[in-house]
Amino acid sequence: MKRRTHKWDAYYAAFQPASALRLLRSGGEYFECLLDAIAEAKKSIHLHTYIFEMDQTGRRVSTALMEAVGRGVEVSVVIDGFGSLNFPQATCNAWRQAGIQVKQFSRISLFSNLHIGRRLHHKVFVADGERAIVGGINVADKYHGEKGQIPWLDFALYVEGSVAEKLEHICRQVEAPWFTLRNYREPPRYHGQQIAQVNVRQNDWLRNRKQIYFSYLMALDAAEHSICLFASYFLPGKRLRNAFERAAARGVRIRIVLAGKSDIPRAVNASLYLYDWLQRTGIEVYEWKPSVLHAKLAMVDDEWMTVGSFNLNQLSTYGSIELNLDVLDPLFVSSRRKDIDHLIYEGCMRIVPGARKSLPARIQLYVAYIAGRTLLWLITFFPNFSHKSGRPVD
Repeated sequence: MKRRTHKWDAYYAAFQPASALRLLRSGGEYFECLLDAIAEAKKSIHLHTYIFEMDQTGRRVSTALMEAVGRGVEVSVVIDGFGSLNFPQATCNAWRQAGIQVKQFSRISLFSNLHIGRRLHHKVFVADGERAIVGGINVADKYHGEKGQIPWLDFALYVEGSVAEKLEHICRQVEAPWFTLRNYREPPRYHGQQIAQVNVRQNDWLRNRKQIYFSYLMALDAAEHSICLFASYFLPGKRLRNAFERAAARGVRIRIVLAGKSDIPRAVNASLYLYDWLQRTGIEVYEWKPSVLHAKLAMVDDEWMTVGSFNLNQLSTYGSIELNLDVLDPLFVSSRRKDIDHLIYEGCMRIVPGARKSLPARIQLYVAYIAGRTLLWLITFFPNFSHKSGRPVD
């Protein structure tokens, strides 16, 4: 990667050393790591997620949290008021009775809050301020792969070190009324064993945080050799599209893995409109076939990667609260890139440029694209254009 030292000095300075780092894939690998971390917690647990379903997977996590609070661990759970709209009140009551602090972020109400766009979309777990997991994986069977089903494809990063302390502070900020907790102060630099350098990145446009969005712009403009991207709900704006075009014009090899299957079929139709543009630009397009694609991961030049909850669309850019971890480490990233290459080889189909679509077909895809962008805009900004009102958590 070509470092733009003057413009990005603050970005590179914000990286912190990690004493342990693992890339986790959805399914048993992720949930075993999560449950082990809950079982090993001694002082505190923070779990924030967009979706928490009380299915088989959710019950396992719930039982582990109940056991933790029974050991005297302080347990705090925040679920999103829209993503977990149907979360059972009986479970909330049981958790509170056991001593778990459970809150809903921006609970939907017919009379006081119909705002769907500003959501707690980040997924983060922190134990004891020492170890953490950040990614795009919710608590539900579809991410675990119960009953012989292939889990939705997504990723997370498990990290140990001072980064976890910063993530704990972010969790406490969200849990505090009106986000009143003071800004985080970096701890003294850790001088023990280091595995990789990690940077915590947030997006919360209404609170003037656009770090993940700018991470993507920086990485695309700094790329010299290769870009690999897993992108669910892929509807980038013009500025990001221009960054892709500039990278391709420099001769950077770009691979984008998109959804062959989606939980939102209209999102696939909207993304299909971009296939012609991607291929004209020289970008290799792949579709993930075995299951629903829910991943948000990018790698650049076997040196930099980002994993988290941020989608390349305007809802993540302007509406939701998002959290990613950026990693800057050639050894770690190049090793994980080999795993990703194998995943693409085993589970993806390359979409090769074919015959030009008929005019009615192009019009149909264009309408789907415009409808998708318009719907995301409405969800993001309507009905409350300044949703700092109302209690963030209750």
